[in-house]
Amino acid sequence: MYKLFLLGFFFFCASVLSAQNQGIVSGRLIDTVGKQSLKSASVSVIDPNDSSVVEFGLSKDKGSFIIKNIPLGYYIVQISFQGFRTVVRKVSLNEEQPILDLGTIYMKQESKELEEVVVTSVKPIVVKDDTIQYSASSFKTKPNAVVEDLLKKLPGVVVDGDGNVSAQGEAVQRIFVDGKRFFGNDPKMATRNLPPDIVDKIQVYDAMSDQSAFSGFDDGIRIKTINITTKKNKKRGYFGRGFAADGSDGRYEENINFSRFTGDQKVTVLAQTNNINVQGFTPQDGGGSGQNRGGITTTKATGLNFTDTWFKKADFSGSYFYNNLQTESGTKSFMETFLPATDTSNFTNATNHSIRNSENHRINLNLEQTFDSMNMLIIRPDISFLNGNSVNQNISSTNKSLIYNVNPLQQNNLNQHSGGNSNNFSGNISTTFRHRFKAPGHTFSISISGSANNYSSSGFNDAVTNYFVPTDSTKLTNQINRNVGNSSGIGSNFSYTFPIATNNIIELSYGYNYNKSLSDTKTYDTTANIINLVDSLSNKFNNGSSSNRVSIGYRLKTGKINFGISNGIQYTNLHSNDIEKDTSVVRSFTNLYPTANFMYTFSKQENLRINYNGRSNQPGISQLQPVRNNSNPANIITGNPFLGQEFSHSLRLLYTYVDPITFRNISFMLSGGITNNKVVTSTTQLTNGYQTTTYENQNGTYNARTNFNYGIQLKAPKSNLNFITNAAYNRDVSLINNVVNYTYTSNAGENVNWTMNIKEQLDLNFNVGYNYHIINYSIKKQNNKDYYTESFSIEPTYTFPGDWVLGSTFNYSYNSGLAAGYNANLPLWNASFAKELFRKKQGELKISCVDLLNQNANVSRNITTNYIQDVQNNILLKRYFLLTFTYNLKMFPGQQRQLDKVIRKMTEEKSSKRSKMDF
Repeated sequence: MYKLFLLGFFFFCASVLSAQNQGIVSGRLIDTVGKQSLKSASVSVIDPNDSSVVEFGLSKDKGSFIIKNIPLGYYIVQISFQGFRTVVRKVSLNEEQPILDLGTIYMKQESKELEEVVVTSVKPIVVKDDTIQYSASSFKTKPNAVVEDLLKKLPGVVVDGDGNVSAQGEAVQRIFVDGKRFFGNDPKMATRNLPPDIVDKIQVYDAMSDQSAFSGFDDGIRIKTINITTKKNKKRGYFGRGFAADGSDGRYEENINFSRFTGDQKVTVLAQTNNINVQGFTPQDGGGSGQNRGGITTTKATGLNFTDTWFKKADFSGSYFYNNLQTESGTKSFMETFLPATDTSNFTNATNHSIRNSENHRINLNLEQTFDSMNMLIIRPDISFLNGNSVNQNISSTNKSLIYNVNPLQQNNLNQHSGGNSNNFSGNISTTFRHRFKAPGHTFSISISGSANNYSSSGFNDAVTNYFVPTDSTKLTNQINRNVGNSSGIGSNFSYTFPIATNNIIELSYGYNYNKSLSDTKTYDTTANIINLVDSLSNKFNNGSSSNRVSIGYRLKTGKINFGISNGIQYTNLHSNDIEKDTSVVRSFTNLYPTANFMYTFSKQENLRINYNGRSNQPGISQLQPVRNNSNPANIITGNPFLGQEFSHSLRLLYTYVDPITFRNISFMLSGGITNNKVVTSTTQLTNGYQTTTYENQNGTYNARTNFNYGIQLKAPKSNLNFITNAAYNRDVSLINNVVNYTYTSNAGENVNWTMNIKEQLDLNFNVGYNYHIINYSIKKQNNKDYYTESFSIEPTYTFPGDWVLGSTFNYSYNSGLAAGYNANLPLWNASFAKELFRKKQGELKISCVDLLNQNANVSRNITTNYIQDVQNNILLKRYFLLTFTYNLKMFPGQQRQLDKVIRKMTEEKSSKRSKMDF
């Protein structure tokens, strides 16, 4: 309840800050030739300082227009109508004259000889087919911001504390810059390294595969994608930022990025190093930590990205990126493991301390060669090298009881020391050739892809385990292990389309895929300094799969309807070989491969999309290989070579609506899926408190989730308010002591985001969220668990006269329903005070404090089919201070000269008026 009070309080404060008289601009539009009224002409009130649209409207039936709620000041009023010359008026609204009638404005028809457009008016949000497009100039950000800060302002877009972006309830997997890959497919490379002032548009859409995008037939492969288009006047020039920070407790951060844009050629170089858990990228090994999350990570990284167009026919993009991460982490955890056919559970308390090092090289290339209007070739190779090593210390104790700490029966305790090193190479390449015949609707495309992976690892596992049931005993483990393996695959798809009638097209396609993998695992016992091979922990195994698929599809595109449907028959052969035991398993499957998609465009602002597809999935080699893995003595895992393939059905509905006048926007997503023959865990609980796990195929898994976003723009204060409602329901399947267990997980939540910018001085992001979780188990209902989480965050930045900037972020989270000692109020407050330097504010000197209250903590809950685990990180970044100097480089010689002249003239007039008033 108090959070609702805080929300109301901040609304009140913002209203007070923005309390001011509002201006009105009105007029009437007439055609100079026919003397006709012009209906639906665009009327934009534009701030000359940054070209942002302050207010927007359309003329009515008789050509009249009235634009309200305009803050007092100097503006450009731009009036646009298709086929007519753009009209520009300079206006001044003040307390003496807050209402301005421009009278009758006569618009001339467009002349090819006279093309003078001072400012291009844009709508903040528009819908184009399956794309939502945001105008960056309509969403202002704080000083020294990055694209991530801009994304936080966009309705329907959510950025979490680790910088992961989601849109319309789905995770964004890649971000392009001007339609080209930027440092491969890592979204954070763009969101955390590019400034927002070069951005013109943010486009959010579901990208299809290259072949599907060309043929128009949806193959079911969808990737949530954001494309950043840069401003025309920022496509030539230099920009970048460098900063160095030194702080208390040895904390430091250094970062530099530099970009050179010369039309189609774009070069970006960046480098960073710090020991404060900041990464401007996504670690591929998963070992990185988000800022103020668990563990402390020292980061070193550098990279180069290059894009260009050669001979106006070849688009090339390529990047190299290197990073080195050193992470120290420590956790304590509490886990309840369910025991079927009994009222008791196993309760495990554990602590873990680890040190991990990883080194990664990534190379991503992309070439799109357009030979002529009929032929195009796309080649995309990617290569990655990953090396790492780690050392872990794990201590745990397990008790058995009806209720935790009530008459407990001690089962075991463990002291384990393990570690090792690994090397991994992976590479893949995809090639697509597309040909368009002279006959309309006839196209041909073929895609071929290949992949290869080689890996090796070696390590040690030393452990002392004390068992107390059925009798007291001690087990010593002294082992070294080695694992080498490789995998490779090739895939191809052929497609031919032809029309059968106007707007009716048929597609015939054939696809072939082949994959194989090898894993050679060896474990040796080193007790008493004698090295002996442990047969039960050693195995050499390979498996492979091949499939052939033939499909036929139909597509109709007419008027407001875009509809496609296809179906295919796929024959799959799976084969596995246990080389050590000289045994093999061969299995065959025949499946239908249905796909359907439907799009209905109600208007330019509103559409509905429905997608369905059915897909098969093969088990991985770790699930198939029949060798015991004792890296976790409490849960020894063995593969099952008799596993079959899964087959899943998925359905998604997405509705989008945007009102161009009020900026009200709605998006609704509903999705669900059913997986037949899913690979699930089969766990056997042992009397000593430990368990063994293997895998089986089971039916009965399904899921459903929904996301509803409703956004509006407030006039006073001018801000964006978004309500995001989400809910999900899942049923998973597992086997516990050969008894089928259904795990039902449900959650519902509400998030309120409020972002605003008042008079270029106050930038504010506000968020409050609630999520409630319900967990039910079919075989042991007394273990059903409910818990909820709450979060509250506010991020104000205020610029004082004299270019002093005060910034702060406050995050508060609360967990309830977790294990005793894991429910906590977690406040995290960061604050900074900065001075912008130099004539163009290129520099900044800032002092900041992270975790001002020295209360940083991190708690999470893991839910599986047979246990619930609460985890708390013990090694965290606590309070520290930083002194940072930042320098921004911006040189764009080709900026809009006409706009500069208008702004300069308006400034001179404003200064002249002030001088007269002073006189």
